[in-house]
Amino acid sequence: MAKYEIMMIVDPKADVNVAFDLLKEVFGNGVKKAEKLAINELSYSINKSKHAQYVNAEVESQPELISEFVRKSNIVKAVWRQLVINLDTESGLKPTNTKKNSKKTVRKSTPKKVAAKTEE
Repeated sequence: MAKYEIMMIVDPKADVNVAFDLLKEVFGNGVKKAEKLAINELSYSINKSKHAQYVNAEVESQPELISEFVRKSNIVKAVWRQLVINLDTESGLKPTNTKKNSKKTVRKSTPKKVAAKTEE
């Protein structure tokens, strides 16, 4: 069984329990954590609304149940968007190795020899 993180954007006028019920219906006891985040302002309008509720959940399930969840969440009018991330396969961002004050090697240039003109 793989671990997944699910982020849903829900209608701010709807009850957030619709999203929780959907998670419980599809995954059952596979839901490890489900929480309602704040109502935030959106960058662009979704269904003529500039605000939305966010729901974040961590579940452990089979891949077949994920496709079933996506299908059912597309049917529910209160759930506007969903994003499912497989935590087992996603590696995330890797830290960059930036060294400050690193010594750079400078090549010393040797003076070029200029050939003298010979008079004939």
